[in-house]
Amino acid sequence: MTVVIQTHDPEISAEVEPLLSYTVSTTPSPLKASPENPQVPEEIGEVVISVARQSGTPADVEWIRVKVPAGAMAPDLATDLSKISPRISLTGWSVRLDAAAKEFVCTPAGSHAPIGPDTGFTIQLSDIPIGRKVGTAPVTVTERSRTGNSAFQDRLTVFNLGKFPADFYLRNFLCEPSIINNGGDVKLTWERSANATYELLYGDIDRDVTNRTSLDIEGIKSDTTFYIRATTGDPTNPVVRIISAQVTVLKPDLEIGSLTVHGSANLNDALTVAGPTTLNGEFRPRSAADAHRQWELQHIYGSNMVVELTATWTAPTSGLVSVTISLSEGESSAMLWSGGRNFTAWAHCPPGTKSASAILPVLKGQNFGYTLMRGSRDTSIRTDWTGLGSATAKPAYVPA
Repeated sequence: MTVVIQTHDPEISAEVEPLLSYTVSTTPSPLKASPENPQVPEEIGEVVISVARQSGTPADVEWIRVKVPAGAMAPDLATDLSKISPRISLTGWSVRLDAAAKEFVCTPAGSHAPIGPDTGFTIQLSDIPIGRKVGTAPVTVTERSRTGNSAFQDRLTVFNLGKFPADFYLRNFLCEPSIINNGGDVKLTWERSANATYELLYGDIDRDVTNRTSLDIEGIKSDTTFYIRATTGDPTNPVVRIISAQVTVLKPDLEIGSLTVHGSANLNDALTVAGPTTLNGEFRPRSAADAHRQWELQHIYGSNMVVELTATWTAPTSGLVSVTISLSEGESSAMLWSGGRNFTAWAHCPPGTKSASAILPVLKGQNFGYTLMRGSRDTSIRTDWTGLGSATAKPAYVPA
């Protein structure tokens, strides 16, 4: 069975889009064009249209028409509409052929009938004598419908059904293994006939695989759907068949529009940021309060306060610098700074605490460092650098 995706006419405005949703399946999968020799009986096919109302509000429907192109040309699905056996599964509805319009018309017993979310049904066209030329046939489904007391309107959906050569096939598309670790490899295999061109599509890759039935793909980092697209028939009216296979990646790389984390975010490797980074809490412009805090500590501890510039570095990439101070007693603080002290963050251990930390973003090329105001002689300090890239921060200078 083939499932065909519906398409909408781009000229149709949103106000007249279908109120019902449609999915078309065919048997066989795909449909086979009949032999071109008119003395040979036609191939027989079946089309089933599944219909549903997705909204919770019922839609009133006067009728549903299915237009099937018929004739001897590539865009014709059938050779003779009168040989088709139509059926609708909806109770109280009937279906008939309007030969002049080449349409099968489905109507309720009354002037219209409501179709709600619980009223799924099918329109089945059986015993279709398939046209003798390979090509794509547009099948148009038109509903005349409304919601509430609005006016009834005609709403169209078009399905393009292919008629393939009798010896065409594309099947058994497999991706092995189907679950891999991040950066793992897979092997794709498929079966196909020789009378078509084939393309492998995934991500932004479009690769010609006409002469292949397998391919190894290496270094897959995210969940991926692979598609094989087969194209055959007259270039002016080709037929296209697409099948797919998937691979799931454990701990995949993700590409998303935006991310909000309510809780902890653990980074076990490098972080790359292609835009501004906002840190709430620790990151703030230098202010008069910062300077006052440094003066206050020096005057409280007097000669016991050791003020020393421990080190200054130059950032090889943009990144994050953090400082942690630890002590057993007393009080100490460290001012973390970047960009010529344009931005600062404080790690402060008041009496009774053992450690404190601060973190600050640094732009590529900026100097950054810390000033330790050590009220306790046993204060230790540690600085950690997380580069948004692969380079290592190198000291600009280290005081004697």
